[in-house]
Amino acid sequence: MPAEITRWHRLEWVGVVLLLLLAAWLRWRAPLEVPPGLEMDPLIEAQIAEQVLGGDWRPFYEAGQGREGLYHYWLALWLATLGKHVFTLRMGSTFLSLLGLAVGYVLARRLFGPAVALVALAGGAVSLWTLFAARSGLRSTSLPPLAGLAGYFLWRSLIAPNTQHATRNTQYVSAAICLGLSLYTHTAARVLPAVFVLFVLYLLAFHRSWLRGQWGRLALGAGIAVLIALPLLAYLHAHPEADQFEFLNFNRPLAALEAGNPEPALQTSLATLGMFAFRGDPLIFDNVPGRPVFEPLGGALFLVGAAIAVRRLRQPAYAFALIWLLVGLVPGMLSQPAPNFYRTVEAQAIAFAFPGIAVMEAWRWLRRRWPQRVVQPALVGGLALLLGLNLVWNFRDYFVVWPTVEGVPFFWQTALAETARYLDRSPDTSPVVLCTGLTYEHDPWWRPAWQSMRYLLRRDDLAIRYYDCRSAFVLTDGPARYAFPDIADPAEVLPPAFHRDWLAAAKPISDGLPADAGVMLRLDAPPEGLLPGPGPVWWAPEAGGGTPLSPPYEGRGVVRLPVNFGHSLAFLGYDLSPVQARPGERLQVLTAWEVLATPPPRLALFTHVLADPQTLVTQQDGLGLTSHSLRPGDRFVQLHDQITLPPDLPPGEYLLSIGLYSTDTMERLLVYDGAETRGDRLFLGPVEVVAP
Repeated sequence: MPAEITRWHRLEWVGVVLLLLLAAWLRWRAPLEVPPGLEMDPLIEAQIAEQVLGGDWRPFYEAGQGREGLYHYWLALWLATLGKHVFTLRMGSTFLSLLGLAVGYVLARRLFGPAVALVALAGGAVSLWTLFAARSGLRSTSLPPLAGLAGYFLWRSLIAPNTQHATRNTQYVSAAICLGLSLYTHTAARVLPAVFVLFVLYLLAFHRSWLRGQWGRLALGAGIAVLIALPLLAYLHAHPEADQFEFLNFNRPLAALEAGNPEPALQTSLATLGMFAFRGDPLIFDNVPGRPVFEPLGGALFLVGAAIAVRRLRQPAYAFALIWLLVGLVPGMLSQPAPNFYRTVEAQAIAFAFPGIAVMEAWRWLRRRWPQRVVQPALVGGLALLLGLNLVWNFRDYFVVWPTVEGVPFFWQTALAETARYLDRSPDTSPVVLCTGLTYEHDPWWRPAWQSMRYLLRRDDLAIRYYDCRSAFVLTDGPARYAFPDIADPAEVLPPAFHRDWLAAAKPISDGLPADAGVMLRLDAPPEGLLPGPGPVWWAPEAGGGTPLSPPYEGRGVVRLPVNFGHSLAFLGYDLSPVQARPGERLQVLTAWEVLATPPPRLALFTHVLADPQTLVTQQDGLGLTSHSLRPGDRFVQLHDQITLPPDLPPGEYLLSIGLYSTDTMERLLVYDGAETRGDRLFLGPVEVVAP
């Protein structure tokens, strides 16, 4: 008998090693190809980790709608070791995912034995639920290892009555430490203490003998967990605005429930409960939209395992697993859209054990009817076949199907990643001017392209200018390459105001971007006449000037161009169209600038239509480029074509003024006349509004 047990132990550990190797292969295969770029959530994780490296140590960070800090300390170690690249972000999360699988195996083995644990490990190893977060570089991967260890140590401390006091105390302390630390991993961990509280209440109701002599240790463990969590609790109490649960209305079911309307929470709860076998997460960030956690047979096994656990609720192991599963789903039940694989991550530590429970029950049933020599190989072969089918199915769905799902290339910035790959392999060191769809830097979630390129691009010897080619254009002082990610034909995107001559002069780069990722062009010399010519401008009245409508200033108030703004930009000229407009009509103002020195970050340009020097009629603000990416000698044009005159505007002549300001501080750049300051705005030629 001992020899037989030893043989089974060896086979078990061989199975564990092989399954973990399979999980590692799925997580480390082609790490830069899928996901096909860099999505915003892992980018935000990386930026917080950089804050940690810079000495900004906090339990909670407000970036990205609020994030607990522990994962970012872990990721900071990887960034410091391997460098700032998307590969590093994925290595940090995949290691935690593998650790979570191993801990889940240990927990399931302690609760239900090695067979159930092996089935659980196999399911978790190939599941898309665990694979997505691991390969994307998300902080949710840090919750299952710590949560699972907390459950493992608590269970060991409760079920070992003959264990020495010192060992039991160590297990309680270990459980408390893991529980306290888990609260620093992910918002979903905030329901984890309820698992242990409910389980203690369950034992109090059905198995009081388990708690005999344990109350002191339980109180000690609770105190340690609270003490560890105290910095986080204190921070959130002092900064309640840091928890941005209302972002995109995620918390609508909870808010409705608090207001006395349970219907939304009921709907999301039913959807969450059905995510294992019926319909999964609809979001492309976490899943092939709608695909449940398990395939049909696996889903049936999960439901049977859950039903068995309910039937055996008086047995503590099954009660513990059910409590854990249901509590782990609560964050998904009280938020939308539902189901959500990301917010139910706590349930991963135990969910894969339920199919194993069903398999073990089938094993016992079959053994009573057929010889073991028949049942054993048949069942093992069937499970191996099921694992193989799941592996093929999940591999295809993740590596082949999911990257082509609508929206995936956009949100994972696939074309931007292809641009970075081209630049990495190209020996050319000429400047790069990169068109991106978003340059606004104050969005609560989406980050501008230059922040993503810091992790997508390996080399650091390229000067890249970032701009939105729908409203701006940048010319470098010399030859440059122009990248248009996600744009098949720049002529369809660039405004006619400044693209025709430029496109005729630019040449395609044959080995540039793949056909479905955009185009790459080269401009050796900008064509003549691309920039608008100089037009009459005036100093602002408050700066000793006048206005174009004031007769005393005719002929003597006109300022000679260029005009210096903040010693970083020079205003070169403008075009106004139309100069005569009707009420309700749009104006188009094209301004030209030259870079004198690297401009301050996050600049915006305002264009004001005024009834008098102080009375605003209409305006447009915005600068379609990343200002600090510009270099001295660059020139650029900015198009403001959304300046709509009010429909009831009386006929007459109206003033037009421009200026630049920081969107961080709202302070304007000063205008200089040599060494003398001339206010913070210029006046352009007037707009004549005529009767409709």
